[in-house]
Amino acid sequence: MAITKIKKGKYAGKYRVRIQPIDRLTGKAIRIASQVTKTGNAVEAEKLEKKMWDDFHGQQLLVQTKLDQPLADEFQRYVDDCQEVGKWSNSTAYDWQYTAKLVKEYFGRQKIRDVREGDINKFAHQYVRDHNARVAKHSTVDRQLQNLRCFFSKMERYGLKINPVPKGALSEFFRRGDMTRPDEKYIFSDSEIHQIKQYIYDELQNKSFVYWGSRLAILIALDTGMRPQEIQALRWDELTEEEGLTVCLINDSWNERSREMNPTLKDRMQGDTRMTLPLSDDILGLLKKYHRKQTEFLQRKSIKNVNNFILLSLNDLARCTAGYPIAQRSMNDMLKAIVKKLGITGNGLSITMYTCRHTVASKLGNNPQMSYPWAASRLGHTLEMFMRTYVHPDEDMNESMLKLVVSSRTH
Repeated sequence: MAITKIKKGKYAGKYRVRIQPIDRLTGKAIRIASQVTKTGNAVEAEKLEKKMWDDFHGQQLLVQTKLDQPLADEFQRYVDDCQEVGKWSNSTAYDWQYTAKLVKEYFGRQKIRDVREGDINKFAHQYVRDHNARVAKHSTVDRQLQNLRCFFSKMERYGLKINPVPKGALSEFFRRGDMTRPDEKYIFSDSEIHQIKQYIYDELQNKSFVYWGSRLAILIALDTGMRPQEIQALRWDELTEEEGLTVCLINDSWNERSREMNPTLKDRMQGDTRMTLPLSDDILGLLKKYHRKQTEFLQRKSIKNVNNFILLSLNDLARCTAGYPIAQRSMNDMLKAIVKKLGITGNGLSITMYTCRHTVASKLGNNPQMSYPWAASRLGHTLEMFMRTYVHPDEDMNESMLKLVVSSRTH
């Protein structure tokens, strides 16, 4: 029965009211929590039953209405709402807004309930053709599919039965022959690291300190493996002592697109901090000298370093006055100019500030005495990501490994 009188317990004498609607598509009962009347009045129980059915039908109408809306409209509304409440960082919001634009262009007025896996498959292939895009993990098309899958999973609360974006959509939609290998990353050899550092040390002797910023950024990156945006946001008060060494205690990163702090480290909650790898004595000496010169320069120009940035953009007074650090592009351009002068070709692979990070991490990954969990923590990664992304064969070990193999054959 839908209405039963309770005979025992704390609700004895009152009525328990249940409704059991049936799903029209599956034929199965929809679970609805029962409710108890406030009194032992049977009329009240009947009114409560009617209200429960009215609430259910109202919710069903909402569900029906939601799934009958155009995908483009609801997707854009979802993205705007998430961005308004600050759910995402600026870079993540930018990525979702781009997906919303693509959804509008491709799906037009197609309703959410009418989108099938085949439609998503065609969308993915059309995107690759239109943009001559790579098909690989973490590629642009992969991110669009992940965003769409996330959105459709939110629609399950409105009655969506099947997510049209399968898990691992790339491998479902594309043949293995369509996919490209992830970009191979170049790793500086020990000799190349020494050349780059020595070249920068020599240049700093003849360069005005206002042009030191990008060069110091490269030196910091080769010591610590920090991300470029973390180096940009590095502050003087974040240099700290640990076990007699100087490390950076960081909790923020710079957003180049919005020209403001993020204000978090990648994949961390606000307020989370991270210790970096230690800085060498040579770089510390340069930073102390630079700090003194920077302070004097800002006082002469009546400019306040509001963020206490180490790498404030001194050679661009407009950026400096606005409180901006050196740009990532400046750092990348400087590194490319240096390796070109040194004849470091990278074997045809791209060389950027991330090459420094990848080099530092790979050197750690190939040290048999290294604690991988410790190294991953210092670089701001999970252990799994560190092992998968950064542990690669080290060219500096080739000769010793080959000799080891030959030696083993002779014994």
